[in-house]
Amino acid sequence: MDVNLFEQLLAKNRIRLLAGIVLCCSTTTACADPLSLQNAQTIALRQNPGLGALTQKIVELKHQAVSVAQLPDPHLSLGAENLPLNSFSMNQQQMSMLSVGLSQTFPSFGKLGLESRQTRVEAAAATDTLQGQSAELVLLLRRVWLQALYTDKVIMTVRHQEQLQAESVQAALALYRSARGSEANVLRAQLARDDLANDIIKLQAERTHYLAQIAQILNLSKPPSIQNRWPHLPSPKTLRTAEARLMGQPLLRSAQAQSRAAQIGVQIAQRSYWPNVTVSAAYGQDFHPGSPNWLSVGVNLSLPIFPEDRQAQNVDSARAKALQAQYRYDDQHLVLIQRLRSTFARYTALKKEWTRTDERLLPKAQQAFSATLAAYTSGQAHMDAVLRTQNVVLRYALTRLQYRRDLALSVAEMDFLTTQGRASS
Repeated sequence: MDVNLFEQLLAKNRIRLLAGIVLCCSTTTACADPLSLQNAQTIALRQNPGLGALTQKIVELKHQAVSVAQLPDPHLSLGAENLPLNSFSMNQQQMSMLSVGLSQTFPSFGKLGLESRQTRVEAAAATDTLQGQSAELVLLLRRVWLQALYTDKVIMTVRHQEQLQAESVQAALALYRSARGSEANVLRAQLARDDLANDIIKLQAERTHYLAQIAQILNLSKPPSIQNRWPHLPSPKTLRTAEARLMGQPLLRSAQAQSRAAQIGVQIAQRSYWPNVTVSAAYGQDFHPGSPNWLSVGVNLSLPIFPEDRQAQNVDSARAKALQAQYRYDDQHLVLIQRLRSTFARYTALKKEWTRTDERLLPKAQQAFSATLAAYTSGQAHMDAVLRTQNVVLRYALTRLQYRRDLALSVAEMDFLTTQGRASS
């Protein structure tokens, strides 16, 4: 192989480096039935056991909201009164009789309605919690998915560079054998090639790790083959728009509903100052000759006359629980809005950095490589310079991929934070 052949190889490398590295960032790998992110999200939401448990919790609370609104069961009583022990005869003495009675207890006024309302609010909170945890599961899947996708694209880029380095090694060997190049150039080219081979092994291990995480999230028996293209995720136009949507975030709505349920609990506790009422009626049949039958009616009231150690303590406890729930809501609101603002700021910065790298830095690195290659072919530069400029192009290509991944991660985070909870039925 002579110098002209080496120049041809480098010219071919230049074309492949300028076009191939960038194109491999957007091409897809050929694989049988690759799994899309949308389908993966559907599988995750359908098969996650934690979400199934929450769904049953909602069903439980909805049934309970109906049952707690009902009056307690009435009491039926049957008895024999004033029965003589010497003969057990019902007609030996007056006032011996058999009786049947019925009683019904009525809780303090409004308590049942408040308990039913509280349970319905708790069911709504559980519904929002289910939607919030579903969104969190989707966010977890998206994070791992984007890491796996990024790693796969980096492997493609580094493997392409490895091919270029392998051809550079062959060209350096040809020059060395023809006494036109040095052994040091050959060694440098071989070192650069072997370093890339090590990088590929590490990246493949990382990809296997991320695919195993995806399989775990989806409850699959083996790692899936995923689509090798960036998913389209909606991003908010402005921070104000995102903050306006934050109030509909399911986890925040759940905290708000739990605060409302705790406030209703205060009203329920206050009902304990009012008495419970039991109304009873009984009919007695006297078997002694000439004795009449009897009818008994009555009203029984509980007497909450010592409230300091019971009713007042229950009310104070309910108020403390309501304040605790309100503080939790306020704290979660502050955490989410700070998280949203931080993510939006990071997204804005990443978008600018990605645009600058894509439109200015990477093209300039490609131009520098072209100029270095031209200088080398004219004898004004060494092979070291060609290898360095190749590595610079690779570095900016990988940086471009990193920004693209981080942009997608930021968008996924904001999509989670601005998820809108659906009204419970």
